[in-house]
Amino acid sequence: MRKNLKFKKITAILLISSAIFFGYNKWLFSWGLFDLFSDQAFSEDGFDRVKEFNPETDILYLPGLDGKDIFQASKDLSITRKKEIRKFIYLYLTTGREYVKASIVRSYDYMDIIDEIMKEYPDIPSEIALLPLLESGFNPMAVSRSNAIGLWQFLSNTSVYFGLKSDKWVEERRDIDKSTRAALEHLRHLYNSFGSWDLALAAYNGGGGQVRRAMERSGAADIWELRKAGVLTKETEEYVPRYLALLIIYNNQKLFGLDSEITRPSKEKTVPVELKYTVDINEVSRHLDVCVTVIKKFNPELNRNLTPPTVENYNLRLPVKAAKDFENKSNILYKKKIKNAKPYTVKSGDTVNGIAAAHRTKSSLIIQFNDLRKPYIIRPGQTLYIPQ
Repeated sequence: MRKNLKFKKITAILLISSAIFFGYNKWLFSWGLFDLFSDQAFSEDGFDRVKEFNPETDILYLPGLDGKDIFQASKDLSITRKKEIRKFIYLYLTTGREYVKASIVRSYDYMDIIDEIMKEYPDIPSEIALLPLLESGFNPMAVSRSNAIGLWQFLSNTSVYFGLKSDKWVEERRDIDKSTRAALEHLRHLYNSFGSWDLALAAYNGGGGQVRRAMERSGAADIWELRKAGVLTKETEEYVPRYLALLIIYNNQKLFGLDSEITRPSKEKTVPVELKYTVDINEVSRHLDVCVTVIKKFNPELNRNLTPPTVENYNLRLPVKAAKDFENKSNILYKKKIKNAKPYTVKSGDTVNGIAAAHRTKSSLIIQFNDLRKPYIIRPGQTLYIPQ
C-alpha cells in the first residue's frame, strides 16, 4: 500500500512538473477525470459517482478555479470542479448521447459560416459559436415550446428588435448569417450590461429583467451565487451549466469516446450569391446541378421555393462550384426578371385571370408566386402577391 501511494505521489509530481514545463496539456492529467464519464447508458451508481467525485482526492491533478472566467475554466477543465457541470456532462453522455451526436454532426454544416462571422466580433469569445448546441442542436428548423425559432432560438419580439424579418417569403430567424449576427449583437449588449459572460448567457435565456431582479433580490454577483440563492427559474438556472457541459464535450470528443461514433459529413463550402432578380430554387437546382435539399440546408430561411421579391439584392448561399456557374447561367435563371411583388387584397368576384389582366401580368406567375394549388378558388380578403 505504501509503495503504491508513493508511486502515485511521484507520478502526480512528474505530471504536474511536465505540465508546468511544457505548457498545459489535458492529456497529462485528464485520464482520471474522463474515466468518470465512461458510461454510455445512465445508471444511478454512475450518476452518484460523478456527483460525489472529489477533485482533491479522486484525481492526481485538476487545475484550480480561482480568478478564471467560464471559458478559461472550461478550456483547462477546472470548471468540472463544480458538481453541476459534471452532472450535465454525465447526463448528455448517457440519456442525451444521441442528441449530442446528432447536434455535433449538424454543426459541421454551419460552423465554417459562423466562425467566419465571429471574426467580425473579436470582443466576443470564440466559444460562443457553440451556443447553438444548447439552443437548437444546430438545427435551424428548431422551434421551442415558446415558439423561439432557428439556430439561436429567437423569440418574435427580440427578432424584430434586431431586424429579422418574418413574412410569407422568409423567416430570418432561420437565416444562418443574419440570425448569427443578431445573436452576437444581442450577447454583446448583454455582456456590456452585466459585465460577465455567465450573466450575459443567463440573460440571453431568461431575459435581462429576470437576471437583474434576481441579482437585486439576492445580492449575488455571478451565476453560481444566483443558483445557490434559488432566485432564477429552473431553465435559466441550468442554462450556463448545460452550455458549459456541451462545450466541454464538443471540444473533447475523442477523450469522451464520441469520435468513433460520429461520422463527419464531407464539408460543403458555400458562398453567398447576390441576386438581381427573384429565382426559383428548383430552377437553380436543375441548371446548376445542385440538390434542392442542399440549397434549403444553407438557405433555411426561405418559406417558398422562390427567393423573396420583396428583398432587393437578396443573398442566396450556394456551394462554391454552383456559385461560379451561376453567372454563366444567369440569363436562364433570371428569365422572368421579377424584382418586386405587390400585395393585393382579393375582392368579391375576382378571378386570377382578371387580376392578372388588371395588373398586366401572367396568371401563371400569380399562381406560382402564391403557390395556389386550386387557382380557381380565391376568397375575398385573401392577400395575393402580384409579381412586378
